[in-house]
Amino acid sequence: MAKTPLAPPLSSSRLALVALLSATSVFFLWKSRRRLRVLLSPYSSMNPPKPSPRGKIIYASATGTSRSLAGRLSDCLRSHGLAFDLVDPRHYEPEDLPKEALVLIVASTWEEGRPPPDAQFLARWLAESAADFRVGSLLLAKCRFAVFGVGSKSYGDSFNAAAKDFSKWMTALGASEMTPVWVGDVDSGDVDEVFELWSRRIVALLKGEDLQKESGHSGSMVENIGFDESDEEVEEEVLEPVVVDMEDIAGKAPSRRSSVASTNGWENGVRDMVTPVIRVNLEKQLYVSVDAATKDSLKAIDRPLFGDFWERFLVNI
Repeated sequence: MAKTPLAPPLSSSRLALVALLSATSVFFLWKSRRRLRVLLSPYSSMNPPKPSPRGKIIYASATGTSRSLAGRLSDCLRSHGLAFDLVDPRHYEPEDLPKEALVLIVASTWEEGRPPPDAQFLARWLAESAADFRVGSLLLAKCRFAVFGVGSKSYGDSFNAAAKDFSKWMTALGASEMTPVWVGDVDSGDVDEVFELWSRRIVALLKGEDLQKESGHSGSMVENIGFDESDEEVEEEVLEPVVVDMEDIAGKAPSRRSSVASTNGWENGVRDMVTPVIRVNLEKQLYVSVDAATKDSLKAIDRPLFGDFWERFLVNI
């Protein structure tokens, strides 16, 4: 009876490779299962975990600039009696975010608009969670946050893309943004100045001070993302009378949304002269001309904007 030849013994290098691959597979399986348990846990329901008593300052730094700014922010907050932990994202478990009540992010932008390598695991976790329908929009419902971005305008469309992405993902998961994203440009050398203003604003927000008493800042320093102007128009249309008076035109009465008054309605430091109330009414107004008896005469006199101007004219008579 012929004997089956034995397989040659594995070399030590092959055994080491097999062991390494096995350990890696087990690790990633454990991480994926842990993440799935978090996503499907009560954190995403109406019973979020008890918030952490201390806030977190998370920095995403490539060259050390954001890390240094985060340290300055930590010292500033401590001097005002506000307790925050300075967090290196390499040593932070994103699964702990649902426990956080306050998160401040100082983020640089690396290649192709991505965050620095040390923060890419955190960024990937946020992006995947925000896109996962199983998570919903309540995972970070008990968390307030703010983001400061450090970048270079020479990057074009990628200027401070990482900071904007962090804001977008946190908002999608239900976190409440304390103030729109602020950004500093390393090329213009205004990072320190803008960061100082942002830090003061954060302190004022956390201490509940009246922000209207602050000296203000240039609108170009703030990147207001995620604000839906159409929502503002609809709300103003419901709450304000249809008739537009002189106070609406002059802007005498302060907006009820005082928390966003210093950022919304400004672009490149210039105030938008048309309020949402006026804009809605201008879009709806159609006056009746007494000099036009026919469609052609109305077209010649008024030069209407709409193709169905004659029908609109007849309806409003």
